[in-house]
Formats: sequence, C-alpha cells, structure tokens
Amino acid sequence: MRLTRYHCIIAATLLAAVLIVVTCSGIRCLLWLSLLCSISGTCVGLGVSFPQWQLFGKSLCRVQTERKLVALTFDDGPDPDSTPALLDLLARRNIRATFFCIGERVARHSELARRIVAGGHAIENHSHHHQLWTNLLAEAKLEADLAQAQEEIRRVSGRTPAWFRPPMGLTNPRVFRVTRKLGLGIAGYTARGLDRRTDGTERIVARLRRGLRPGAILLLHDGGVPAERLTATVTALMDMLEAEGYHCVRLDELANGEENR
Repeated sequence: MRLTRYHCIIAATLLAAVLIVVTCSGIRCLLWLSLLCSISGTCVGLGVSFPQWQLFGKSLCRVQTERKLVALTFDDGPDPDSTPALLDLLARRNIRATFFCIGERVARHSELARRIVAGGHAIENHSHHHQLWTNLLAEAKLEADLAQAQEEIRRVSGRTPAWFRPPMGLTNPRVFRVTRKLGLGIAGYTARGLDRRTDGTERIVARLRRGLRPGAILLLHDGGVPAERLTATVTALMDMLEAEGYHCVRLDELANGEENR
C-alpha cells in the first residue's frame, strides 16, 4: 500500500485523539475531540475538492518546465451544439487541445468524436455516465464505469485514453485505486475558468490568467456551454496567451518527458 498525505492525516488524527483522551477528561476532552475532528474533516474535504493538494495520490496539475507551454483542456463533451464551433476555432488558430469526454456522449456522437481526433486533438476519459455521484460509487461500479468509457473511446477514436479527469475534479482513495488498476493517470488542473457559470468572458479569462505559468493545465468546458459564449471565451483566452508568449499543446505532449507536480 502506498502511503499518502491522507494516511498521514488519519494517523496524526488518531494519535492526537489518544493524547487528548489520556491528558484530559469531561467536557474539555469532548471539546478538543470535536475540534480535532472538525480540522481533520476540513482537510480531507479540501483534499477531495482540490487535486492540487495531492491528498490521496499523485494528480497531474502542472508540468514543471521553463518553456511557455500550456495544455488547453475541455470537459464534458462531445457536445453537438458547441464542440463543432470550438473545433473550427481551434483549426483556424492551429491549436491542439485535449478533450476529457464522457463515454456515453462519445458513443452517441461518434462522428463528432472522430472529428476531434482528426483535428489533431486528444480524447481522454471523463467517466462513462458523469453522474453527480460517480466519485462516490463503490469500487467495482466505479471501475466498470471507467472501463466502459475506456473501451468506448478506444473503439471510436482508435486510441486508449491515458488520463482520467474525475467529474467535478473530486477525488478519493477509490478513484486512485481504480485508475491504477486501469493504467490511468489522474489529470487535475492548474487553473479553471468556472465557465459553466454565466460570468462574462473577461472574468473567465481573468481566472485562468491568475494561474498562468509555464506548464499550466487550463480547464474549460465544451459540454453544456453555448457555442457563442464558448468561442468568445476561447478566442479571448488564446489572444491573451499569444500576447504573453505562450503556446498551447496537448496534455500528453506537455507531460511527455517532463517532471510533473
């Protein structure tokens, strides 16, 4: 078993609980134990929500490089209402991106998925059903869901995904155990635009710019975002990246041969 920061938190919590029980009693003991549980629970909760914490295992959230390269990634597609316009834009700007696709949408829109690959982009695993409770599934059901997405993407695109991005970016120990079984790395992000909200383009790009640095992984969505807003956001983002001297590559190109953190 690989020891992680999660294991360290659990061990430290148990040790602190023993010390509290030994050194105090009554109401004071209960108060200290409650405070300890609150602190530990908060740390674990934040670790679930933020892959950058690397709480349960290694997530690729940024690649260490001095070159001004970034990976532009899109979640929740393919979406026939938005993805075609995005692909047209990326082709005009000669940019390759990475699409974390939902397996059942790949099956439903297989021609669009093939168009993504034909454009020089990569398709990676974003679960098969992308339900709110996907990350809470029992290990066997989670493995079946991810494996189904792997097979569907391989069948349609001709390439087996190497990376899995958990729905909503949420992780837990089961996610890491399942992805190890399937030979998948877990992809997080350096900065996300939170573009599923109704914020304007400027605010979305500003969020991404705050996390911009060499080797950054930028997260946007093509699924569920209106085409006009999506293309306006991506155009503004690409203009900003170009002005800052950055070049966009696929996630596998960014990660290949580089030390990640």
